[in-house]
Formats: sequence, structure tokens, C-alpha cells
Amino acid sequence: MKPHYSRLYSRFPDPGELNKRILFYMRQDEPIGGSRIQAENQDAHTVWGKLIPVSDTLHLHSFQINKTFTHKIMVRYRQSLYSSDQAVINGVVYIIRGVTDINSAGRFLSFSCKRNEQSTRKRK
Repeated sequence: MKPHYSRLYSRFPDPGELNKRILFYMRQDEPIGGSRIQAENQDAHTVWGKLIPVSDTLHLHSFQINKTFTHKIMVRYRQSLYSSDQAVINGVVYIIRGVTDINSAGRFLSFSCKRNEQSTRKRK
């Protein structure tokens, strides 16, 4: 049987696959004093979701459009998540590059994300 590589991104998740707690929020930087900024998180929503690492082929093709991504996040459809620009899973920050309504059915959303390397350095 030949593998179907786009299957992970075009099918709905099975029950039990949404097994990670994900915090979605919109980050806004505000100036403090002369040369510092403070990050403020707005519109925070915590939902159940699924984290999927993308294949090397998809990762390399994303370089061509200058929107690199390393992971996909799948969650149940929520209109309020469209404005989010970052997600946190187990302390790791993912920058959201794009969002897709899977099969335009209004049931699940798929977020194309890039792992924020700065946030992983702080965890070490």
C-alpha cells in the first residue's frame, strides 16, 4: 500500500487525538521607558489540540515562500482563534504562520506554525 502524505492535513482528527492543552493568544509589545518593551498577551484561549511535526519535504518547500513552518496544530473550530498569532504547548512557543479550515467544513482548524527557537533556549 502506497503512503498518502497529505492525509494528516486533509482528514479530521479521530476522537482522542486532540490530547494536548494549547494556549492561543495575540502578543502585543508595549514600550517601557526609553529602550525596553514588555510583551502583553491578549485574547488568550486554552483548548485541546494536536501537535504534528511536518515532513522535511514540506519544511523545505516552505522556505520558497519565505514562511517557514515546522509544525501543524489541529484544534476544533473556533472563530476566536483566527486572530491568534502565537501558541504555547508544554512551555514551548510556536509562532503561527497561517490558519486553514480543514475541508472548509467549519469543524477543525489547522495552524501552520514555526517553533520559536528563542523560547526553547530559555527552557534549558
